[in-house]
Order: sequence, then structure tokens, then C-alpha cells
Amino acid sequence: MIRLFFGLFFLIVKFSPNAYSGSNYHYGACDASAAVLLDNSMVLVADDEDNILRLYSIEKTGPPIKSFPLDKFLGVTNSSHPETDIEACTRIGNLIYWITSHGRSKKGKWRNSRYRLFATEFTKKNGEYDLQPRGQPCSSLINVLFKHNSFLLQKNIGQLGKNEEIFLAPKEKGLNIEGLTVSPDGKTLYIGLRNPLPNEKAILIPLKNAEEVILKNVEPILGDPIYLNLERRGIRSIEYSAIHNSYFIVGGPVDSELKSALYSWTGDEESSPKLILSFNDMNPEAITIQKNTKKIFVLSDDGNVKYNVSQNDSNEKLDDGLSSCKSLKNSTKKRFRSKSINIDEKKNNKNIN
Repeated sequence: MIRLFFGLFFLIVKFSPNAYSGSNYHYGACDASAAVLLDNSMVLVADDEDNILRLYSIEKTGPPIKSFPLDKFLGVTNSSHPETDIEACTRIGNLIYWITSHGRSKKGKWRNSRYRLFATEFTKKNGEYDLQPRGQPCSSLINVLFKHNSFLLQKNIGQLGKNEEIFLAPKEKGLNIEGLTVSPDGKTLYIGLRNPLPNEKAILIPLKNAEEVILKNVEPILGDPIYLNLERRGIRSIEYSAIHNSYFIVGGPVDSELKSALYSWTGDEESSPKLILSFNDMNPEAITIQKNTKKIFVLSDDGNVKYNVSQNDSNEKLDDGLSSCKSLKNSTKKRFRSKSINIDEKKNNKNIN
């Protein structure tokens, strides 16, 4: 059980003009699939369409300040399917853990590159950030998930290493990891699943020995699953906020039927996540918490946002002159958005349940 506190709190959003900010645009990528603040202004972002981590100013529109390619470290050798599908991250000190989707292609095909848990460590010298890989990427998590009887994920994973039918695609019945966070004491990572949703509940899986997995190449040890009611939504992003003493979760549909929403959760398995807001004008995929403040940054997946371009500017065949962002040939034209939300805390005499 994750128990964070014994006080009684409600989390509310005050919708003043400054509570939900306007967008900043960040260029060079379309899908901000994972993000972590290195300080109160610099954010490191992954795009699930490539294997590059990009450093941005979170509060300014602009291109990446620095980029860190990871192909070699992640052992990507298949040039026809190079992306590892990085979907989530979380930070413990200067060490950042990253996880890929562990899911098949949209056609249900097995892709060896998509099964990675890995870590990087950042340093700052003379005002500049640097990033280095730590340990070795773990590719055996999928085997442990498959064998663990508490999860009953065999039917969502299919035969390991074998191509399957489209029903095992991540937006059908297939496994899809999109969340990663850490317990308040830093001892346990929690892996959030967007899919499947057994009994319409989202799954959170404890990973008890992440440091040993990465640094000593031992097999992952998983705890019993936690089931969260996100109103038929899976976990697209999850992060713990020390100042709120709560987790914040972006819940999103497995496909596209529901709007995504932001929830707060105490960490108590007996309590239900509480809806904070729904996203009407944004497809959120990552959140990151600004330390020692009540500010949360939400980053978008704008891969399918359309742009009016010529056929020569897009990698997809255009029928109407409109190209999706992720198909643009010129990466400097690609962009995603970030917005900040100020979440205030209000004491109350009732339990969160």
C-alpha cells in the first residue's frame, strides 16, 4: 500500500485567469511523451517517435537548447523500426528512470526496440546541463510482466517475440505502458498502464528494485497491482508532488472516445482518484511537477495536429494538403505545447474517497 499522509485534504483548482496558463510552443518534436524538470525552468523531454532527449526552457517558446541521442545506448539496430517508443520517466535526485511502451506496433507486430527500462544521470557545470547514460538498459521487464500471475497480462502481451494480429495493438487489447513515478521515500517505482483496463480500472504496478535492475543487471521484482478508477481511462502520465503530498495523474482513453482528464490521488489504495479538470483543447501526454511550488506543467501530444504544407514537406501522402505534425520532414517545423496549472490546497474535515 502506498500511504502518503494521515491529514485530511481536498485538492482544488482555482480557475483564476492565471490558474491555467496559455501555451508555450516547443519546436523539434510533436509528441512530448515523457518530461522531467531538472530545475524550475529547464525540462528534459522525450518524443516517442525517436530516441532523442531534448532540453527546453519550460516557460518560453523556442527550439531545444540541447539534444541527447540514445540510439547506441539503447541498442537500436533495426533501421526500419528504430524508435524505442519512450513513454514515461521519473526522477530520483539526479538520476532519471525512463520506460518505453512495451507495446507492439499499431498492427500488432513485435518490435524488439520497444522493450526498455533505462536510466540517465544529469549534471550541471558552468550553467550548462549534461546527460549521461547510467548502467545498462533492461529488456527483461516484459518477461516478468508475462510470468507474473497477479497481472493476468498474457492475453494482452501475446507470444513473446512473435508477431500477432491487430487486436494486440496498444490501442486495441495490447499492453501499453505510459506512466512512471516514484514513491515519496524513493524506494519504489510505479509503472502506469494505459492499456489494458480490467473492469475499466487503470493498473499501477510497483517495481521494487529499479536501482539494482539498472546498475546490477538483476531481474525486476514486481509487487501486486493497484487498480485505480479513472472513469474508463488509462494512465497517460503520473507524478508525485511533495508539496501537495499527492500524486497527479493524466487519465486518457485507450483509443480516442473520451477526453483526457487530470486527477489527484492520495496514494492510499482504498481511496479513489479525484477529478480536477478535463482537457478540452489539448491532448496531454506528460506532466511534470515544479519543485517547491504548486505548479504543474502539462505537455501535449500534437503528433496528429494538421499543417497545410506541400507534398514535398511531408512523409505521408497528402490528399487535401494537410500533413500531420509527426510526418513533417523538417523537424524545426514540428512542435508541441506546454501549459501550467496552479493547484491550490485546501484543508477540510472530510476524507478523500
